[in-house]
Amino acid sequence: MNDYFHLELDAYKNEVNWYGRFSLALLKNSLMAFESTDLMIAADIIRQKEYVNNQYEILNERGILLIALNQPMAKDLRLISSCMDIVTSSERIGRYAKDITELVVASRPADIPPALHREGEAAVSILNTVYTAFESGDVSLLHGCVKIEEEIDTLYASLYKEIVAAMESGRMTIPFGSACHMVNRYLERCGDHACRMAEKVYYLQTGKRVPLEEISEL
Repeated sequence: MNDYFHLELDAYKNEVNWYGRFSLALLKNSLMAFESTDLMIAADIIRQKEYVNNQYEILNERGILLIALNQPMAKDLRLISSCMDIVTSSERIGRYAKDITELVVASRPADIPPALHREGEAAVSILNTVYTAFESGDVSLLHGCVKIEEEIDTLYASLYKEIVAAMESGRMTIPFGSACHMVNRYLERCGDHACRMAEKVYYLQTGKRVPLEEISEL
């Protein structure tokens, strides 16, 4: 492969990483808007979702063209295919951010469950770790991801029970409890996408398809 192709590959990877970081920023801001009931932040995120959609199409098409026009092999092909998978997961992250902002209300009838705030912190943490590993190529950064994912899964299960109990007892209104449950679900899905991307980053660097649980033990 010529030098120009590898310059294109580097530029493509950088754009994919920036896209992921942009989606992560939307997620962080959506959680801030939900907890503070900030309608201005929520409206801004909803407007930016169109950009997330457009970039998703552009980056996917660019990946396909890089393969079709250059017929890459080995690590070059792994890079393009991994980038396309990361683009897909990043688009989902941006979509969940938009969905969370649509649950923001002007007046919150109850406090946000502390565990939901912690789940948000954990989701942002694991996503930040994965994007950093993707950017740097340092797969050792992925070793702690499985523990964060286990924490997210534990929080998701406990929050489900806590929110249902609060609604049944009247401590939380049904609409607000439903909104908290949806945020809980979106954050759990963000954790799943982080795990999927972590496995792709490991595959990109090593050529091995390894479950996240095994990556943490290597």
